[in-house]
Amino acid sequence: MADIQIYVAAHKKFTPSERLASIYRPLQVGSEGKEPLGFLRDNTGDHISEKNPSYCELTGLYWAWKNVQADVVGLCHYRRYFSSRPLDRKLRRVLTPEQIEKILSEYDIILPRRVHLGRKSVGEHYIANHFEKDLQTTRRALEELYPDYLASFDEVMAMHRTHQCNMFIMPKEKADAYCEWLFSVLAFVEAQTDISGYDPVQKRIFGYLGERLLHVWVHHQKLRVCEKWYASTELSAKTVCRALLDKVKG
Repeated sequence: MADIQIYVAAHKKFTPSERLASIYRPLQVGSEGKEPLGFLRDNTGDHISEKNPSYCELTGLYWAWKNVQADVVGLCHYRRYFSSRPLDRKLRRVLTPEQIEKILSEYDIILPRRVHLGRKSVGEHYIANHFEKDLQTTRRALEELYPDYLASFDEVMAMHRTHQCNMFIMPKEKADAYCEWLFSVLAFVEAQTDISGYDPVQKRIFGYLGERLLHVWVHHQKLRVCEKWYASTELSAKTVCRALLDKVKG
């Protein structure tokens, strides 16, 4: 059996499922200077925990990249897990180690099912909710650091369906390659962007950009993607119906 470690990003206390404890490991993100929650903390070893207000759960991803040895790694949230069904508040159908290993024998990565953005494209959706200049800076980062990704970036920005939440499960070797790429792009954007005047929501800029960049990386790498529902302990029936409708549209 492969060594599978999926980190459950959390910023507040919750009760982890004992049934899922073998591979799902709660990780307190943004833990630098905070009271311990009794979980693993992202401020040990090589870390960027102090950047959590702008990097969100990506400080946990950075920590896993730099400090974890495993065959397979993943990232999910304290209230969102990969599941074989959309309405799974009791987490009865969350992916097991055996299921993950079987999927990754046929696919390169497990991602959340794409959501339909309606009439807006991925790029338009970002601009409607955040700052267009930051998306332009991200494109410029690719132009300077990874110019072969520009076409993929433009293609993803023109799509109307995308993956969200910075959630994935994939072999550690691939995850390391992704993190090397992602954090170098975000570092470029960070160096070029003054967020001191942003409100707390917009200060989460690098978490928001990371969601879009994961799709760009997967698209460019032409990875074989297995899409799974994410089960949410807070998911409403209305949201599930919308997700099912998106599946039909797709």
